[in-house]
Amino acid sequence: MRARRQALQVLAVSVVLLTSLAGSAVVFAQSKPGLWDEIKKRGKVVIATEAQYYPFEFVEGGKIVGYHKDILDLIIKAWGLQMEQLDLPFTGILPGLLQKKYDFVATALLINPERATRYAFTMPMAEVKVGMLKRKGDAKVKSVSDLAGLVVGTVPPTGGPAQIFAKYNDTLKAAGKGAVDVKNFQSSPDIALALANQQVDVMVDSMPPLLGAMRTAPNAFEVVGTFGDPFWIAWVTRPEDTDLRDAINAEVRKLRDGGELKRLQQKWFGYTMETPTSGYLPPGAK
Repeated sequence: MRARRQALQVLAVSVVLLTSLAGSAVVFAQSKPGLWDEIKKRGKVVIATEAQYYPFEFVEGGKIVGYHKDILDLIIKAWGLQMEQLDLPFTGILPGLLQKKYDFVATALLINPERATRYAFTMPMAEVKVGMLKRKGDAKVKSVSDLAGLVVGTVPPTGGPAQIFAKYNDTLKAAGKGAVDVKNFQSSPDIALALANQQVDVMVDSMPPLLGAMRTAPNAFEVVGTFGDPFWIAWVTRPEDTDLRDAINAEVRKLRDGGELKRLQQKWFGYTMETPTSGYLPPGAK
């Protein structure tokens, strides 16, 4: 009987110790600082960008400028931190984030299902629609809803704008207003050159390359219009760094609610856009 009581006492003490240790582990896990706290402590944030997508981010006079750069500068100023911004090739920019080479990626990223399952997206800062460009003053191009007899130049069929246009053109064909021919080019500048040389009647791409073509050749082109559902553009953190993502979102919301985002959109795009705080992420998003 005595041995049994001693065994029970030992068991009770063990349970208390295990419970205490488990509680301590929970407290430790909860109190472990996240990346946002680490950044504030070091006083510096490291950001990756591919500065080749006018007007979001591009190089001018040896410096990164653009819509996103203006937003980034305002956020960094509000945070009171130093910033190191790396201009990197797009092919390695997302893998580099997962390898922890920098804190987050601030470049124009389309929110799509595949990316949304691997990275934590911020709220959108812009929407991008598929648009149509023509030679300035070309009277035979009337509207995006009537392409009868026209030759369209667009990106390879695997590109999002080309897929959206294919579905749209099928609808126009059913009404007898579809394009007579569609030619695919390897890059947006190639399409713009073909448009200038009258190899195609209109250029179809997302709006930023169209604006870029107009910037490169002032007075040569004009936008016909847009069609289809928009793509949302945002930045990403690693999936575990939602504290940093939330800190970015808090500043973007302030800029949106204060009207600063619309001012910057007008400055860089010539029009304003909606920037939602919900409903933009696909199922399964981080």
